[in-house]
Amino acid sequence: MMLFHHIICEVLISVLRTGSWNYSNQSPRYATKRLSLAFKSLSFKRQYDILGDCELLQPPVKDETNHNLETAYVSQICLSWEILHCQYIQLSQQVSSQLENPSSYGHSAQEFQQFQVLLLRFIESEPFEQGSRVDIYARVRSSLPKLLQVPTLQGSDHKEIDSDDVDPPVLAPQLLNLIQTSILTFRCFLKRDKNKTSSSLSLFKGHNHDISSLHQVQTALAKKQMKVKELSKKKAWKKSWPATPIEVDLLFALIDIEIVKRVLRMTNISKEQLLWCEEKMSKLDLSDNKLCRNGSPILFPL
Repeated sequence: MMLFHHIICEVLISVLRTGSWNYSNQSPRYATKRLSLAFKSLSFKRQYDILGDCELLQPPVKDETNHNLETAYVSQICLSWEILHCQYIQLSQQVSSQLENPSSYGHSAQEFQQFQVLLLRFIESEPFEQGSRVDIYARVRSSLPKLLQVPTLQGSDHKEIDSDDVDPPVLAPQLLNLIQTSILTFRCFLKRDKNKTSSSLSLFKGHNHDISSLHQVQTALAKKQMKVKELSKKKAWKKSWPATPIEVDLLFALIDIEIVKRVLRMTNISKEQLLWCEEKMSKLDLSDNKLCRNGSPILFPL
């Protein structure tokens, strides 16, 4: 997973230094293919294969630097959510199996606490910073490189821990609680993104098919968001962790929707990214007035 963070970080640094996307002197298509190949090695159920050059729905914006920074930021939040979701599923299945797990996750617990602290620090300081969310993220990331980087699950046998260690072992259920609060904090981070920029339809002259595709995605998103919110209103949870698996799926669906909404607000969106939004929304089945969510990850195309 760290490979994806590393590539996005290199893209971000390249843009900040040169004002353009210059990842290892290769094209964005090259970086995307590297991400796809690495993602396949993780044996996820589905991968998003990038074929052909990235044909934009809109003409390039004048400020290419801002566009590249925004792409790096959106790619990072999409990646962070996929990893955070996978970490939760992996550990929750382990805990629910009720098998004895002698592992202690002290290091991972510290890392997840830091993950939350960095997000909260960003949320608290953002109102006092100048510029858009993307501008602020680019500046802060240079001094806080671990911002939005989801920790890995690393356990060690607590029976083998040095007896001189005064800290008690952190077992899987305790780490799961930390991941849950991390997810709630991440959702708060997404909801605080007040960037209202959206794809300008005035730039789509002569591209009626593309305009229609964008409208279809936006309409489908709005309908599903309304249905998920209606189902969520019937539940008791708000800021605390949901009590049942159905409620957890509703929470995850709300986060999926926030992610897709942010992608659709990009100043310059490609056909591949629009297709990614469609695929992401297709995983939320709301027929029969109930939610059936497919949580298999999809790589966001750069």
